[in-house]
Amino acid sequence: MGKRLVAMSLMAALVAWPVLGQSDGSVILEQEAAPPPMPRSPAAEPPVPVGPVAVTPHAVAPEDSEPVAKAVADSEPPAEEVPTDPPLAKAPDEEPPALEPILPIGDEPIADAGVDPAAKADPDNRIGACRDDTLYIRGDFGKARFTVDVVRTAEERAQGLMNVKFMPTSKGMLFVYPAPQPVAFWMKNTLIPLDMIFADRHGVVVKVHHNAIPGDLTSIPGGDQVQFVLEINGGWAKLLRIEEGAQIRHPAVRRAAWPC
Repeated sequence: MGKRLVAMSLMAALVAWPVLGQSDGSVILEQEAAPPPMPRSPAAEPPVPVGPVAVTPHAVAPEDSEPVAKAVADSEPPAEEVPTDPPLAKAPDEEPPALEPILPIGDEPIADAGVDPAAKADPDNRIGACRDDTLYIRGDFGKARFTVDVVRTAEERAQGLMNVKFMPTSKGMLFVYPAPQPVAFWMKNTLIPLDMIFADRHGVVVKVHHNAIPGDLTSIPGGDQVQFVLEINGGWAKLLRIEEGAQIRHPAVRRAAWPC
């Protein structure tokens, strides 16, 4: 009986040992449980992004060296290809168009120059007034007009355009002979180059001399049946393409191929 009491007292002492150890600062043999996690403050929480998370192109790879996908910046869409026309084929060489004459030459335009006075009279004066100071000439080039000084006497014809320093573009001088005859001109005392247009009794041009040289004493024959000579500024006959066969219209031409 006494042994049983001793044994029970010893067991009770062993059971109470850990509790007594805690009170007197002895080492606790039992393994301590891990402390519970401390709650985090709401301010320390990183904001949760809304929507897709953008990945920085130069983000640092994590320590485990796993490859991180890099976002590719949006590039501009390729420009739309503009179709280009095929190169034009080189046009074959063509002759330049013939130079159109300057019509009219004078201060006023020719009204409705399409009428042909040679085929029909001109009672309505559609080409222009048939005046002593106005001369018209027509041909394959078309029609042109000049304001003219008319010389009829031998003295006037001998003087002609000598010592004239300047003559307007639309100006000229008409030499009128009493009858068809051989005619020759020269450039004595003449200061400007001249074109000489020789015509027969009908006002039909029989010869054109271009750019007579000022002061030249060389004889310039016009033919054997010349009755009218028109002198204009040098170069204009070629420019207007006045050639043999052209017709003069002036009151002095009484039996004209192109009558007033």
